[in-house]
This record gives sequence, C-alpha cells and structure tokens, in this order.
Amino acid sequence: MSENPDPAPAAEQPHVRTVLRLAAAMQKAAIVGGVAVSVVAIVLSVLLRGVPGLIGGLLGVVIGLALGFIGTAVMKGTARATPGGVMVGAMASFAGKFVILLVFLLVFRGTTLFDNQTFAFSLLGVTVGWIAGEVVGFVRAKAPSVDV
Repeated sequence: MSENPDPAPAAEQPHVRTVLRLAAAMQKAAIVGGVAVSVVAIVLSVLLRGVPGLIGGLLGVVIGLALGFIGTAVMKGTARATPGGVMVGAMASFAGKFVILLVFLLVFRGTTLFDNQTFAFSLLGVTVGWIAGEVVGFVRAKAPSVDV
C-alpha cells in the first residue's frame, strides 16, 4: 500500500498564465477608468444636487466599483478552469453585473434618502468607465485570444 497521499500537482494549462496576466492588466486599466469617472460623478453630483446628490453619487460610485472588482475577481478565480469555463465565468459575471445594477436601480427608485438621479447616473457612469477600462486593458495586454 504505497499510495502517495500528495500527488504532484498537474502542470498548469498554457492558458492560465495568459488569463491571469489579462485579468491583472484589465483590472489595472479599469481602476483608472472607474476612479476617473467616480471623481467626475461625485463632483457633478455635489455641484448639481448638493448633499442629497453627494450621498447618491457616493453610493452609486461605491456599488459600481464593487461590482467592477467582482468581475475581475471572477476572471482570476476561473483562470485555472478550461478556456470555455473562463469564458462562461466572464460572461456570467458581465451579465450578473447588469442584473445587479438593475436591481439596485429598481430598489432605490422612489427613495428620499438621497438624490435618485445622481445615484443612477453615478452607478451607470462608473460601470461604463470600468468596462471601458477593461477593454483598454485587454487590448493593451496584446494577449493571443485564439490558439492555432
């Protein structure tokens, strides 16, 4: 009975390093885009709507940035799956991001706790800024997306 209880770890698949590099590059560029839009959103929220605008803008920015980080975390977490699994994870997090955005917009639609418009525009603006940053990071990473 000489079974090895700790089998040697299997060699990583070739795509793992590429996916992790892409995730890092996409997150780095997305943070730049998301934070830039966040600053503009908060400043405009305060200037246009005062304190209720500040609260709505901050809440929208925090939710938008959190959802963005979740998306790249899912990509890093699925990096060791098959390439198809990575794609499924990325698309599911992308679709889930928009479903969660819709839920937040619907839940806070009639609230008087803060300004709804600054909340909605900040949330959507940061999300668009984050996704645009991810695209820029992907393009700049110059990773092969098709293996021949």
